[in-house]
Amino acid sequence: MDMVKNYKPLEHKAAGHGGTLTDGDGLLIFKPALPQELVFYKAIQARYMSRGEPPVGGDAPLYSWMPTYLGVLDEGTRVEKGGSAAFLEIDQRLNDSTDNVASTSPLSEQGTQYLVLENLLYGFSKPNVLDIKLGKILYDSKASSEKKERLKRVSEATTSGSLCFRICGMKIQKNTCVLRQLLPEHYEEEADTGYIFINKLYGRSRTDQNISDAFELYFNNSHLSDTRRHQLKKMFLKRLQLFYNTILEEEVRMISSSLLFIYEGDPKQWDSLNDVDQLIRDDFIDDDDDDGGNGGERGGESKERRTSCLSSMSLIDFAHAEVTPGRGYDENVIEGVENLLDIFMKF
Repeated sequence: MDMVKNYKPLEHKAAGHGGTLTDGDGLLIFKPALPQELVFYKAIQARYMSRGEPPVGGDAPLYSWMPTYLGVLDEGTRVEKGGSAAFLEIDQRLNDSTDNVASTSPLSEQGTQYLVLENLLYGFSKPNVLDIKLGKILYDSKASSEKKERLKRVSEATTSGSLCFRICGMKIQKNTCVLRQLLPEHYEEEADTGYIFINKLYGRSRTDQNISDAFELYFNNSHLSDTRRHQLKKMFLKRLQLFYNTILEEEVRMISSSLLFIYEGDPKQWDSLNDVDQLIRDDFIDDDDDDGGNGGERGGESKERRTSCLSSMSLIDFAHAEVTPGRGYDENVIEGVENLLDIFMKF
């Protein structure tokens, strides 16, 4: 089999930079690696892998909101991996996917490293995606003076400055009601897929007075009943409340990280699950080593669990994130979550 054909651009991205790929099954994503993001993933995963350390963040520690980090690919070759027996099945998948990757593969570009992460879209039939960038401050100490000034202006001119969050983009199923609410410069229609992509210009055009309309737009799915849409709003409110408690307990700084909302727009999936959703995503990989090397069986159970949610909320993008012991919680993020909570409490 030609493994090159099994790599493709990630579908249903709501925002972010290009270059993110997925495998043929859509189980994993391969994201161009940035040093600070890699360090942050390793630091947070180390807590998860440690048997003796009690979880920070109570019932929902920080790692439970993040995509599972699985390792690094360097020019098409495995160079690093997680480090638990629970990663056996994914380990084999990576080996199978990279042993025969030709030099023309997008995963073999000279000098390119890729983070290997769980694909948060895996298991959704018709995902509807929303990217919300958190924080008023959009640059870290390493940014150039020019970049700092530019991002200050962006913050001051948008809800990043006033509400400490900004809509970065959406990818949602098309319906005529949604299209009537949008200006032509704010979206692109995908005729072949039935989706529309709502770009960053839409998010930058929002104000304190109309920001709620953006969330109404996101949840305005004509394929779902009013009851199901209401259930989604209440579920995301519960997640925001739980995430707020997590961040209050964390000593980290996360510049320009985002909350990624996903919900299922296929009513058949709702029917099959009897409208039962999960507050927190299940672990991507079962970390119970009692079964020894029986990774295939655990992998099958994991796949079944990963297809059993109707929506999810995750924290993504850590290129400017760091663990900061002794500095308390991240006020830049907390204020944004507080304002999101205010909006969702009024739905």
